[in-house]
Amino acid sequence: MFAIAEPIKTKPIRLGFIGLSATGPLSSDFSLVAVSTTNTDSAQASAKKYSELSSNVVKPYYGSAEHIAADKDIDMLVVSVRVTHHKEVALKAIKGGKDLFIEWPAGKSLEETKEIYEAAMRMGVKTVVGFQSRFNAYALKTKSIIESGEIGKIITSSFTVSLGFPLYGPTAPEAAKYLLNSSNGVTLVDLLGGHMFDLLTYILGPISSLTALLQNQIPLITIIGNDGKPTGETVPYDGANQVCVSGVLVSGAVFNVNIQSGAKQSPDFNWVIHGENGTVRIIDDDRMKVMGFFDASPEVYLNGTKVELEDVGVSALPVNSEKSSTTATGLAWKAYADGKSGTYATLEQALKMKEVIAAMKKSSEEGRRIHF
Repeated sequence: MFAIAEPIKTKPIRLGFIGLSATGPLSSDFSLVAVSTTNTDSAQASAKKYSELSSNVVKPYYGSAEHIAADKDIDMLVVSVRVTHHKEVALKAIKGGKDLFIEWPAGKSLEETKEIYEAAMRMGVKTVVGFQSRFNAYALKTKSIIESGEIGKIITSSFTVSLGFPLYGPTAPEAAKYLLNSSNGVTLVDLLGGHMFDLLTYILGPISSLTALLQNQIPLITIIGNDGKPTGETVPYDGANQVCVSGVLVSGAVFNVNIQSGAKQSPDFNWVIHGENGTVRIIDDDRMKVMGFFDASPEVYLNGTKVELEDVGVSALPVNSEKSSTTATGLAWKAYADGKSGTYATLEQALKMKEVIAAMKKSSEEGRRIHF
């Protein structure tokens, strides 16, 4: 499995956050030195808050990302803004010569992701993409089992995730309305599809071909207010709420993935990997959870026996420590700080995932298998 080695003690990597909204402790590998938001008041408030939480003064920036990108005291910029602004902000960060962390989907389209990737390549900056699920304890253990050869050559993989409300179900809060417009690049297949297929291919290897069916069973979404009651507004959703994908991996293994939203008995997380000599099951059917994938903490079974998962906890960059992704996020950041390329995702992997998603959409539209 992924080992956490003690890094050579050097100066912390100096971070600037664009759109900083999370909270929590900083790893000693990093130092938050600047924040940038859309207006003076929020920038000043964020800078004051994080100056008090850290051992240094955090500088405030507001308005265009060009200002924070020009700060010579910053090594890396973290883009934490809406997807519709990913390209604009990321390109300014790269133009300033800063290394880049950007959340998936790293642009609202394949073309935008490619533009960001090519700009980073030209400038020679390092990039990290927020595919932190590959660092969850269950993912690390599963990858370790597969790579050990304990279950032999992989024959099939079946991966099912159901999302609970309010994600892409019959109702949505006001703040989630932008998720419902496919032109924003954050539909169910764009967002969750990328995370699931990154995890699948990180553990089992790349895809050779696929066939997909994307279907929308909830074309109209009822908007609910802060009180949980309908506001009277309905919004069209032009993405899919049922995603069914089957195909073949380069290894020869057959896979199928099913992502759904809108089912009452949600969430659900069920991944079964069959090898010639055994089976791994990764299961979480805790109905008290709401997101099915992002807050999943599944148990891992090897040939029917529960496998103990190692504690992968590590101090994280500013994230809410109550969220289950904290340890995975912390490991992803630590992998970058320790120079463990090949473990954390980069814009190269993000671009490959965008190509996979584009192939899924094309397959569904044209009713045919797509080869890579």
